[in-house]
Amino acid sequence: MATHFSSDDSITNAQLLDLQRVFDLSQDLMCVTDAQARFVRVSASSARILGYQPDELLGRKFLDLIYPNDLQATLLAHETVLRGAQVVEFENRYVRKDGALVELSWTSTWLAGAGGSGATYSVARDITNRKRAERLRESQREVLQMIVAGSTLGDVLRRICSIMEAFDADARCAVTVLDAAGGRVRTAFSPSLPSRFLSVVQDALLGMQNGACANTLRSGQTATCADISKDPDWRELATLGAEHGLRACWFTPVFGARGRLIAVIAVYYPHPYEPTDRELVLVQAAVSLVALAIAHSNAQTQLKESLTRVELAQAIARLGYWERDLSNDKLNVYGETNAILGIPGERSVSLESFLDVVLEADRPALIAAYTEANRGDGLGGLQFRVRHPDGSTRYVHAERRVIRDDSGRATHIIGTMQDVTERNEADRERQRYLTQLASLAVAARKVNSVLTVDELLQVITDIARDLVGAHVAVSVLKSTDDRTVECCKTSHSEKYTSVAPDSVLQEGQGLTVSLAAASGRRIGVLCVADKQSGEFASNDERVLSQLADLAAVGLENAHLYAELEERVRKRTAELQESNKELEAFSYSVSHDLRGPLRAIAGFTGLLRNRHYETIDADGRRCIDRVLAGTQRMSNLIDDLLELGRVTRVEFRRRQVDLSECARATLSRLRESTPERAAAIVVEPQLVVDGDAGLLEIALENLLDNAWKFTASRPVAEIRFGALALDGVAGDENERTFFVQDNGVGFDPRYATNLFGVFQRLHAAGEFPGTGVGLATVQRIVQRHGGRIWADAAVDRGATIYFSIAKGQQ
Repeated sequence: MATHFSSDDSITNAQLLDLQRVFDLSQDLMCVTDAQARFVRVSASSARILGYQPDELLGRKFLDLIYPNDLQATLLAHETVLRGAQVVEFENRYVRKDGALVELSWTSTWLAGAGGSGATYSVARDITNRKRAERLRESQREVLQMIVAGSTLGDVLRRICSIMEAFDADARCAVTVLDAAGGRVRTAFSPSLPSRFLSVVQDALLGMQNGACANTLRSGQTATCADISKDPDWRELATLGAEHGLRACWFTPVFGARGRLIAVIAVYYPHPYEPTDRELVLVQAAVSLVALAIAHSNAQTQLKESLTRVELAQAIARLGYWERDLSNDKLNVYGETNAILGIPGERSVSLESFLDVVLEADRPALIAAYTEANRGDGLGGLQFRVRHPDGSTRYVHAERRVIRDDSGRATHIIGTMQDVTERNEADRERQRYLTQLASLAVAARKVNSVLTVDELLQVITDIARDLVGAHVAVSVLKSTDDRTVECCKTSHSEKYTSVAPDSVLQEGQGLTVSLAAASGRRIGVLCVADKQSGEFASNDERVLSQLADLAAVGLENAHLYAELEERVRKRTAELQESNKELEAFSYSVSHDLRGPLRAIAGFTGLLRNRHYETIDADGRRCIDRVLAGTQRMSNLIDDLLELGRVTRVEFRRRQVDLSECARATLSRLRESTPERAAAIVVEPQLVVDGDAGLLEIALENLLDNAWKFTASRPVAEIRFGALALDGVAGDENERTFFVQDNGVGFDPRYATNLFGVFQRLHAAGEFPGTGVGLATVQRIVQRHGGRIWADAAVDRGATIYFSIAKGQQ
């Protein structure tokens, strides 16, 4: 599509022609607006980005298209451009023709025209997808933090729905959690839909055994209905949807680590609607979060149930009862005491027989308690270990109280005993599981930071082994056809010198969980074997399944990053090819153009030498102008080649004394015109880190300009120095220098054009030059991580500022 224009005297024809090709080829939105904020020129990309053809925008104010909340900030940016700022960058949101919002990143500058008129030249890049991805990543982090912080499942799922609704104002979202069998609704959550609607509609859908929704959910795909009222497969929902003003819906299944259907994400719309690819990507991100939240909630519920069972067992357990008469060393035992201690079923047990079954390390504490009891001070509980005849060690908790006679003298000690081995083990397992969950939270951050599939799979394998305390871990990632192994990683302790993955997987020993994609498709396995202590417990399987869920999200991100890396690689190759073409062009300029130029200069010089006196005055002027033009062309070629060279030359960083470079350059200038009077000041010891050759070129151009534009002054005043405070025009990460003169200066309104190629503010007849020098200086400064700008007034001199970044660039 051709670019559309509108005539406007504020922009010269030359400027329009310069921008023509860029406008036609740009994939970004490019436009020119006048001082009244009206579109003067719009690139063809407006149809794709804003939904308007260029002809629809010409003459229209761009402020009419801005999202109201962004209008004030945009006006401030526009005023900054009108004041002549060199480059103004800002972001805002536009309302497309179809009513959707598009987020744009703008770069604007002022183009000066004849007679003080001008227009704004702007380039806008569509950053809607990038902003959306940033918000999505932030929302995912928020949900993960809620899960780790222990928020309820309802709060987490409602937050996920709110995030989805925030990305689409018309959407109404809900998450339905199913029971263990995946056939009945356990509960449903939504921030915007009534609970009665949720329960009725989800039960109806699950009852549609042969309907489109049920079949699609069982296949693991998203079921969609663009218009409930017109689709016979969804007739069960037509009446209910109409009651609540809903016309369209789509349902996405959520699967657990083993491919079991655990939840359904539902999205409803008040009007007929088909989900877009972008919305399907969003819901797939929500699928991963919902699966992780439900898995974590189930684990927490199981942990609470386990603790409840332990407490209940403590309440109803049979206790051993004992009594000791302080007048002798005999213990009278009752109930389960004999079984708890592992000694014969005798009614009376001596202190020696009792201490014989106690582990030697725990005997001193019991003897001390015995001594306290003799003094009548034995109170409270204590725990010790006993060894049963079968060799097993059991933990025993004892409580004791003192019985006194009427005079207050201690006469008896009574107490209880209980085998607390299982309770202690449960406490240790609970603490271990909490530690595993904390480690899992750390692992989540680590998994999200690794962006290559190979490295990520190794990280997951190492984490799995450490997480459950195993000697061996193996992970296998299958290809999309589930027939070939895409990647396999192992991790083992010092007990093994190497591990054969096949042997670990085929033995069937240890613990294995599936790696599943967000869609529920099985993409691999994660296996641990040979636990370092004891046997694998249910908590080990839970945390390993949660790690598998994290791995699925991380692997998906790694694949996406790999695709992005490939795109970057291709783009880099294209840029390298472009650089080669530029180098070929430079070679052509250097060799192919110089030959004809030398021929023109040679023949013209020969003509002047042989026939100058026989040619009339007009012919002599033509000969002189041809020779001057060839010399200017030669100089221009040299300057263009120099401009390209400073961009491509290898950067060699070292300490550079700018003061010494300036003095050497000014000395050469004085020698070239010794008749001129000049007052020159160079501040001493201005040292920076940079490329000496490039910085010398920059200073030569700046000081040569200062010397050139002060030629008409009785005494040229030139000063080179650094700003006393680095933060005046920059920041703490850069140092700012300046070259100041008392020359002819220039109109500050045109300062933005000063550093462009072929941009001149004075006629060539007044001051020689090609208009490339300051463009060369700008590129050198940019390679040093700095900026360059100018301050001047007509006939009052000029000051050129440039900054050099501190440290490595």
